[in-house]
Amino acid sequence: MNNDEETSIHTLAAEYVLGTLDKDERDAVEARRANDPLLEQAIVNWQVHLAGLNDYVQDAEPRVGLFDEILAKLDQQTDKKSLSNDSLNLAASTVVVEMEAMRAKLKRWRFTAFGASAIAACLAVFMVIKPPVAPVVQANAPFVAVFQADDKQPAFIMSLDIDTRQLTVRPVSAQGQAEGKTYQLWIKADEIGPTPRSLGLLANVASPIQKQINYDPAVIRHATFGISVEPAGGSPTGVPTGPAIHGRLYPTSL
Repeated sequence: MNNDEETSIHTLAAEYVLGTLDKDERDAVEARRANDPLLEQAIVNWQVHLAGLNDYVQDAEPRVGLFDEILAKLDQQTDKKSLSNDSLNLAASTVVVEMEAMRAKLKRWRFTAFGASAIAACLAVFMVIKPPVAPVVQANAPFVAVFQADDKQPAFIMSLDIDTRQLTVRPVSAQGQAEGKTYQLWIKADEIGPTPRSLGLLANVASPIQKQINYDPAVIRHATFGISVEPAGGSPTGVPTGPAIHGRLYPTSL
């Protein structure tokens, strides 16, 4: 893969994660990512990089009555210039049409401008700090898994040092469970049996949670991880019993 192709994949993944693609383009990416591991990996990496941006972006709405105030001031200015009644009506009608068109485009323009800036800034950092080359996975590179349902903001992000087998689960949008419920972390791999194995409870989601796991690094690297909602104290059956979200590990060196 040449540099232009890799940059194109990263740009497409960023636009997909930011939501700036139209429906047809988004459908095409979702179909392609199922058979394109490089695109899938780029999408996960961008989700990790941009997961916290929603916390800093807030809607900005004009105050009540602002539009009427603008029209009133325009009327005052045209009165001072002694415009004819016909000219006054034409000016007011033109302003109304233009303002309504601008209002309809405001939200899309604001989000698109923000998205383009984010893509440009992140790609600039990517190009300067790490020039585009063919992906090389280092044996000791940290790994990351993202836990999310559909296109919602990730609920958890998990990082794992394969060498030390130390993992850290960080809540993103996950909230504390109702009384009598808790989150439980699982690992599933053919080498360790036909059913998921518990990695412990995630009782306090207000801060990062660290755990040590004892499985072989080769097994961990290709395992599937899951987080389920269970009764307080954990699953009574030894396997997940409640709603679950899943994630796979990806090297952060890409």
